[in-house]
Amino acid sequence: MTRRAQPINKHTAANGTVSYWFQIDVGTRPDGSRNRQRFTYRTMAEARREYRRISTEVAAGTYVARQTITLDEFLTGWLDGRRDIRPVTLAGYRHALKPVIERLGGVQLQHLTKTHIDDLVEWRMNSGRAPTKRLSDGSRAIVAFVGTQPDGVSYADVALEFGESGAKALDRLLAGGHVERPSRGRYLLPAASETTQTGVSARTVVTMLVQLSAALDDAMAQGFVVRNVARLVDRPKIVDREMKTWTDEQAEQFRSHVEQDRLYPLWLLSLYGLRRSEVLGLRWDAVDFYAGTVAVVAGRVVVAGQGTVTGDPKSRRSRRVLPMPPEVITALRAFKAKQAAERLIIGPGWPDTGLVGVNADGSPIRPETYSAEFSRQAKEAGVPAIRLHDARHTAASLMLDRGNPPLVVAKWLGHDPALTMRVYGHVYDDALQSAGASMFSPKAGDSAR
Repeated sequence: MTRRAQPINKHTAANGTVSYWFQIDVGTRPDGSRNRQRFTYRTMAEARREYRRISTEVAAGTYVARQTITLDEFLTGWLDGRRDIRPVTLAGYRHALKPVIERLGGVQLQHLTKTHIDDLVEWRMNSGRAPTKRLSDGSRAIVAFVGTQPDGVSYADVALEFGESGAKALDRLLAGGHVERPSRGRYLLPAASETTQTGVSARTVVTMLVQLSAALDDAMAQGFVVRNVARLVDRPKIVDREMKTWTDEQAEQFRSHVEQDRLYPLWLLSLYGLRRSEVLGLRWDAVDFYAGTVAVVAGRVVVAGQGTVTGDPKSRRSRRVLPMPPEVITALRAFKAKQAAERLIIGPGWPDTGLVGVNADGSPIRPETYSAEFSRQAKEAGVPAIRLHDARHTAASLMLDRGNPPLVVAKWLGHDPALTMRVYGHVYDDALQSAGASMFSPKAGDSAR
């Protein structure tokens, strides 16, 4: 189209200001009518240049209408629209994108650049660690009370001073690192740390970038932006660390130590590879004593701002029925009988939750309490300190090490087989030594020839 053919019009305002404008169809509205927009510029040259650009983009289907929506508005709406994921997963997404909204929320979505995100990554890596969450007045009072006793305090001491609810707060303070428990029933203030880490880990930054990229992909699909600038940002390298696991002997040592513990059937389920959420979400009606099976159909997790909630398992593969060994079924049967006796003692005040993992008073076991108790039991058993989730790694490693097919192990864990081999396929030093020694050793039957 020649310059004279371009439909650019001149307009002179009452005050003598001259402007140049044109109208062009940029698409269709939701009702099917054409979306005709007007564009105004200060000079003829600018109007001609923009007319050629816009008409070309409209013809190619790449035109993006000008929007004033901010990054904060878009990300908030994007998160609110995520209805296809579990509450705990959505809480993780919100946490990952929180620094993006706080630092860049006022930037218009279409003005977001790679430099903006690069600066955010630099800040997160060097000084972007969020301050420790402020304790409530009641929790601060408990911490102060613990600090007044150089030799520490007992659970009963706190219960006498602050009541039963105050004593239960010790578990949350222990999980948050505000107090420590060097021995059973004894709580102390933790030793002061000499170093303060101000930046976050590379894995945290990568998680933030992954979620931001997913959101901007959706912005592209909706026609808000031309490109996803988050994908142009170099992600920090994550240094993979070998997961800690127990050997067969160490797992057996822990099992023997907790055999007389009230929560022995729960520890067995953890040793057999169930997630914490699956153990604490297990209901008695999902245990079939006659068939000897445990059905994983729910999970109890901690959701920020909502507390502990019960919902679906982690994924579609997580929903499964596991034929448990006799020792697990026997332990569960004994635990159910014990709970029946405890319920008779409590009387009508016993909460009827239907959960397997409850305290002696019938209240559900809190996830952080279960993890803290696992660490304490492991320390008393004299085995290496590992996370509760590492017991799941141990189960997978031992199953694979015993020659079980990866597909079977993945089915047991409720995982994808490829993920099982990549994440849980640990081998031990003796297995590595055997593999190396077998390279040039005589094959079976060679000596007989």
